[in-house]
Order: sequence, then structure tokens, then C-alpha cells
Amino acid sequence: MLHFLWAGYVLYENSYSIYEFSNLEIGKWAEYYLGQKTNFHQTSCLFGKLTDNPNDILIGHPTWHGSNGVDDPTKGKSIRNWVKDNAISTKDLAHPNTYILMPWVPHFPKEWIMPCIDYQLLNAQKIFALCGNIWIDRTFEKQDDSLQYGVRDKLVHCNMGIASQNFPIHKKTFNKIGNRQLLHVSNLGTYKGFDITCKSLVNVETLLHVASSSFNAPVGKVQVDLGNNDKFVFKFLGTINNNDPEINSWIVDNCDFYIHTATMDAQATTILENCARGLIPLITPESGFSSPHAIYLTHDPHENHKIIEWALNLPEEDLLKRSELLREQIVKEHNWESIFGKIWDVITEDIESRKIKSQS
Repeated sequence: MLHFLWAGYVLYENSYSIYEFSNLEIGKWAEYYLGQKTNFHQTSCLFGKLTDNPNDILIGHPTWHGSNGVDDPTKGKSIRNWVKDNAISTKDLAHPNTYILMPWVPHFPKEWIMPCIDYQLLNAQKIFALCGNIWIDRTFEKQDDSLQYGVRDKLVHCNMGIASQNFPIHKKTFNKIGNRQLLHVSNLGTYKGFDITCKSLVNVETLLHVASSSFNAPVGKVQVDLGNNDKFVFKFLGTINNNDPEINSWIVDNCDFYIHTATMDAQATTILENCARGLIPLITPESGFSSPHAIYLTHDPHENHKIIEWALNLPEEDLLKRSELLREQIVKEHNWESIFGKIWDVITEDIESRKIKSQS
């Protein structure tokens, strides 16, 4: 039995034909593909004891605080630690077949509230790191006493996945030069670099559309103060539903580029979603997505200004070719079948190698 400790996804009749929030997508497709390999149990990383069977497999996200890090003073702190709780005996630190699956960066942002993270990473057999290769490389470059560097040899790089078949509407034409527009979608966390995005677009002749569930403003034009007497206006879309054909059509018709200037993003799912729509990504390497067909920005707004101006004036045939190749890359390198196939192969190889070692 494989226990998948994530967000406890509940399957519905049409689950596989719709596109949902990224964390729900992970649980859904884990069940679809890993469930073809073994008996599969979908559960939550907030739960504790699940099994006494030493042959079972546990793979899950580090415990993610259910209340965004705010403990209820009437209840105290959460006592659940699924890695510790599933140890077979009191002398063990974890179940022998414990694996972590999580986004990975060499410095965890303050928004990532994971109270058991040290214990869980140190006692897992492998850590399946959803991220760009940049973050695996930079973890090995650290050479310090950080937790990330300490567990580096357990890391197994995995791309973030996307069910691209559920983004059937994609760009076939680009807006004319002078009318091209940009899109950004994120939680606007500190590591998303949205301030760099705004500063990079000051006095650029384009319109930026922004969607976020974390921004408290009415839908419409929003003006932000960037300091040094600089102001920037973008159009706020509110929260978008990726499964809504009207929204997908609107994005494809109106937006030509997806911009993401993160400073430390594991591998932004929104980049993959908008590559599947055919938009051209204007991104920093630290946004986690690597492609010869993307257009790369920096953390210098003045340098970005020049790059964006150049991109906005590219011929349509150039953009169409990039769009086609990006969609092909997403289908080939970011499909869930390959990702969970790799995870399963690494787990079975690890279990077998430990079994052979114990018999020798």
C-alpha cells in the first residue's frame, strides 16, 4: 500500500477532465498514475499514524500548518508529525519507506510554514524536489550548515507537472505590435518579485493584467507607488478559474506574454499553465522554468525595460514559433505520467537496494 500524504484529494466523476488548483492537481494525478503501480491511499500531511506494515510506502509533503502558522491558544500547538508517527517501533525515527515530495529552493521563504521540516527531511529516504535544475545546483553550491545543504544527497529532481490536455485553448495569433499585453498570476508573496515586475514596466507601452487570490482590491485599474516618485498602473483581474473556457479564451485573445520576475520560486506552476496557453514567458531564471524558447529577465528593472521593449516588438512569426515549441516542451517534460513514473522508479530502486544491503 502506498500512502500519499498531501491534501487529501477527493475524486469526482469528471476530475480528470478538468484543471484545478496546482496542489489538487498533484494529489489527483498521483492517484491516477501511482495507483496503477500499487494500492493507493490518498490522505493528508496533517494526519499522524497510518500503518504498522513495514512494507508500505509513505510519500508526502512536509506537514503544512493548517492555520497558516497561527496556533489556536485554546488548543496549543499541533502534535501531528506523520514521519515520526509512522515509525514501526519506538526506537525508530521514521517508517523505513518514508519519502518527501515538495517544492524546493535552497532558502525556504517565510511564507512556507512547516513546523516539522527539519525532522521530516532528515529522516526521509529521498526528497523528490519539485523545482528547476537551478535550485538543485544552488543547493549543492551552498557549502554551509543549512538544512538544505545537509540533505542535498537525498534530493531527486522532478519537474512540476501540468495536465496540458486540459488547456485546449491556445494562441494561434499574436496581437499587433503596439497592442501586445502581459499577464501575471501569483500569490504575490515576497519571493514572487512582483515589485521588480512593476518597476520593469514603468513607461513601457503595454498593459499588465494581474490575477491573485491574495490581493485585496476591486477588479479594475490599480495604481501602486514604487517610490522615487514612480507610480505604476495595472489591471487587476481578481481570482481566475483555469477551468473556465471563457477565461481561457480571454487570456489567449488579450495576453501575449506571461511575466514572472521571482527571486526564488521553485518552479512556478503559473508559468507552465500559460506556456500551455501559448503565451511567451518573460521570466527570471529564479522563476524555476528553463527553456531555450523563453525570454529571460534579470533583477535589474532598467535592464528588464530594454528586454521587454525588444520582446514586445518581435515579429509574429518569431512569437508563434516560440509558442509552438514551448507547448511541445510542456507536454514532453512536464507531464504527470513521466514525473510519477520517475518517482516510482526511484522508490522501488531505493527499497530494493536497501533490501539487498541488509541481506549481504
